[in-house]
Amino acid sequence: MKADYEEHDAILIARCMMQIKAKFDTDQGLNFIQQYCINQGLKKFGDNGEDAVDKELRQMLLRDCFTPKFVKDMTASEQKQAQSAMMLLAEKQFEKTIKGRTREWLS
Repeated sequence: MKADYEEHDAILIARCMMQIKAKFDTDQGLNFIQQYCINQGLKKFGDNGEDAVDKELRQMLLRDCFTPKFVKDMTASEQKQAQSAMMLLAEKQFEKTIKGRTREWLS
């Protein structure tokens, strides 16, 4: 399908595309970070991955983000209200360190 644009529309679209490219373009081209679920990340990063998970969870505990509980100690209604989350691991490109991130799990 061919789209017909007026000259001023084409110029505006081209400028937008160039601004997007400039925002995300680096010396090495576009950069995307591969994130791994915790099981895959621990296999890939080993002890460094474990350290990243530990650091992320300690930070969340220090900031009172949640109170850990064993599922076996929770009532049925507490289990229904519990927030599901997942841990992701990624290698920071320039620092070559492993970073853990916890995200809300939406099913």
